[in-house]
Amino acid sequence: MSELGIRAIVAVFLIAFLGLVVWLGGWVQALALTAIAVLAVIEMGRMFEKKDIHVCRAPLFILAGAEFILLLLNERYGAPFLLPALWIVCFLYVVTERILNKNRRTEDMIATVFVMIYPLTLLLCFGFFGYNGNDVSRTALMLVFAAPCMADNNAYLFGRKFGKRKLCPAISPNKTVEGYIAGLLGGPMGGILVYFLQKLWGLDVHWGWLVGLGFVGGIVGQFGDLFASTMKRWAGIKDFGTLLPKHGGVVDRLDSAMMFAPVVAAAFAYFIR
Repeated sequence: MSELGIRAIVAVFLIAFLGLVVWLGGWVQALALTAIAVLAVIEMGRMFEKKDIHVCRAPLFILAGAEFILLLLNERYGAPFLLPALWIVCFLYVVTERILNKNRRTEDMIATVFVMIYPLTLLLCFGFFGYNGNDVSRTALMLVFAAPCMADNNAYLFGRKFGKRKLCPAISPNKTVEGYIAGLLGGPMGGILVYFLQKLWGLDVHWGWLVGLGFVGGIVGQFGDLFASTMKRWAGIKDFGTLLPKHGGVVDRLDSAMMFAPVVAAAFAYFIR
């Protein structure tokens, strides 16, 4: 089977998985995001090992394994102090371990804190949407994935066929200016798709908001992809992982959505209620 065919099959599977998570929400969403966060920690740890940097894994796995559960408990029962307390405890764990462990280098500590932010804190933004059941946050959750995904697919397909001018050859030699422009158009397409999908839950966020945010997602998402490519180039690896054929690992697949999620969270929190 061709590379394009494999990518398409995996993409369909991922869309179906996302649809199931959005539909069920609650604990299913929390557990799915927890699994994703744990896998992301493993992938980032392996990336740093390529540069002989060894992250302190224990606090990272604790944070990845608990952050979405605590977020859901706060949503259901009101315990807003638990998640910040966990983050602080994990950070202090990293700092204290560096002081007490004579084999731990400062580079290891810095890399560990980096993973606490990227991807764990960015992934946490996925947990801000969808937990409440049939409310507007489900629309937000769909948009977080749909806009960058459509932008990425447009950029890949159009750039593969028509791309001539390299966008950032030192970082990602296969990306082109033509593909980037096509990606900008793909973001609003994702917004339009979400506008119609949200009606399955009886939601009706105005199409203008979704198209506008989708356009932003096309920009921010592609920068997220380039940022991830920068790290991979630095580490000398092609993909963060091999979980998804022709799509790489979890971080490879979510690098665009992770950058877009905080934007959507802010927009829905302050402007779209």
